[in-house]
Amino acid sequence: MSQINFNLLSPSISKLPVWKIEVPTIKEFDESLLEEDQWFIDAIGKSGDNIPEQLRFWYNRHTHHDENKTHRSIRELFDIFSEANILTHLDKLFEDPENHAMLIETYQYNRLNAYSKPSEWLKGKIDVECNIAKDIKGMKINSHVDTRIYFGTFVCNLIDNTSSTAFKDSMVNAPLTKGEGVFWLNDTTTVHSIDHPDDNDRLIIYVQLRFKVLD
Repeated sequence: MSQINFNLLSPSISKLPVWKIEVPTIKEFDESLLEEDQWFIDAIGKSGDNIPEQLRFWYNRHTHHDENKTHRSIRELFDIFSEANILTHLDKLFEDPENHAMLIETYQYNRLNAYSKPSEWLKGKIDVECNIAKDIKGMKINSHVDTRIYFGTFVCNLIDNTSSTAFKDSMVNAPLTKGEGVFWLNDTTTVHSIDHPDDNDRLIIYVQLRFKVLD
């Protein structure tokens, strides 16, 4: 099972449900395996010209009809963020009483003491939406809170990036280093934004945990 290490992103703001993640396997990922002709623009729900959000591109990992023809290293990226692996590591994260208190404050999931751990509550209730994203110069998304259909989000750097997700109520931005990133719970306290003014591309793996019951 691939390892996902969790640490509090900003211990000085302990009430903000945002944690730094480290994924050792991703530090070895060869980004040159991503084919340049397989990126498509993020145009969902957007229209018009000169829209900064449209400077984000998604990678088409289903290029080949046979998934096995996709390079093994790319498949392994998505295996890291499988539902089973995520739930295992979330249980470890929320074993810490302070972290669990943040979960309880956001989602009062265990009022009747029906679950011995968070994964018992989440199992079967979420879909994992895992994608590779590329932001080019000028990409910007203003401060916002994600739609409540999502439980939480992972963002992990696939290269050493020069810009990262910024959280409004924290003085600390997400890490820039390859193989590092953040996980946050979707809550009114996790207002965040991204601004990428640099010439170089920003390359990340972007994973959202979507509640099935709200579809």
